[in-house]
Amino acid sequence: SVTGTDALEQSGWESLWERVVELVMWKDVAKSALWFGLGSMFFLSCSFSREITFSPISVFCQLGVMILGLAFFKDSVPQRQPVRERNFQLTEKDVLRAAGAVLPIANSIISTAQVIFSGNPSMTLKVLPVLLFGAKYGSLVTVWRLLATGFFTSFTLPKLYICYSTQIHMIAENLIDRALEAWKSCPRKKFVAGTAVIVCWNLFSVKTRFVAAFISVVILRYNHQTAGLV
Repeated sequence: SVTGTDALEQSGWESLWERVVELVMWKDVAKSALWFGLGSMFFLSCSFSREITFSPISVFCQLGVMILGLAFFKDSVPQRQPVRERNFQLTEKDVLRAAGAVLPIANSIISTAQVIFSGNPSMTLKVLPVLLFGAKYGSLVTVWRLLATGFFTSFTLPKLYICYSTQIHMIAENLIDRALEAWKSCPRKKFVAGTAVIVCWNLFSVKTRFVAAFISVVILRYNHQTAGLV
């Protein structure tokens, strides 16, 4: 039945996610160390290789050469019995199965995008620095660097955060409290703030000024919304 197939696929995704979490959180040290070592060797060896290019067309052509070579050698080896040629064709069931696997991911991406670009001041302040950084330095980020960074950070940051989350929160709160105390103890807040705004306004470009003005408007709306809730 359809419900039974959906339940099996959902359980399969959940079991796969649990395995990934076990690897990333180092619950099984031997298995995580094995995968981390293999991945590190792969990325480091490829980073020192000058002949490897990561163009999608190049990867597709190299894969085609490999498949073509395997097919040629298989056809060259004499077979005891004649092998029937198999014509692989997609059926409607295959398309529906693939669509069923892709739809939850697509719906999750769409729902996440709707939350991110909802216009909420709090969400805007969280996402805007990431988008500005990506717009500024996005040309330096390649698919290979993104994969390597994602691999190493997934095996290190979650475990480190779980182990040292209390210390990280304490340090962040102490820094924020010190900054607020220093600002409150400053006798000329308006003069310092005005001087900083004038200096930054004269040094930065027109684009940076526009972004700064937009961030200021978002912060004002966020403070107004927070004050209204209180």
